[in-house]
Amino acid sequence: MKKVIIILVLLMGCCSFAYSAEIISEESLKAAFIFNFLKFIEWNDNRPAYDICIPDDENLRKVAAELLEGKTLNNRQIEVVNRTDNCHVLVSNNPSPGSDTTLTIGSLGQGAMFEFMVVDNKLKFTISIDNIKKSRLKISSQLLQLAVSKDD
Repeated sequence: MKKVIIILVLLMGCCSFAYSAEIISEESLKAAFIFNFLKFIEWNDNRPAYDICIPDDENLRKVAAELLEGKTLNNRQIEVVNRTDNCHVLVSNNPSPGSDTTLTIGSLGQGAMFEFMVVDNKLKFTISIDNIKKSRLKISSQLLQLAVSKDD
């Protein structure tokens, strides 16, 4: 139960947090979301790193690279790269990967599985179950339950 509460805090309410007089940027929050998404998704591969591909948003790519540099998860390094292929996570305006083992974050209408949105000044995410079903990823129901509907 404690783990679920921590996840809820990290994934649902981050955007309104402030430290001192500094407000956390939207890019920093997106990078934190992406890192936490990795914890709830299983890829069936033996690659030594999680490749997070961010080809369309240079600012997000830079912030994510800075925040995730040196981080490991499940004995894998986390790499933030500027490409669209061989990705574990693809954050793109055109999220049509060549692989059904890539978590796509972008516009649900363009085929993405997840989409970031700001609701009541808080960063949240919504999902497309149809797009997720087309993949071979194992995504934890705990993560899926944290998504909000587009109407929220």
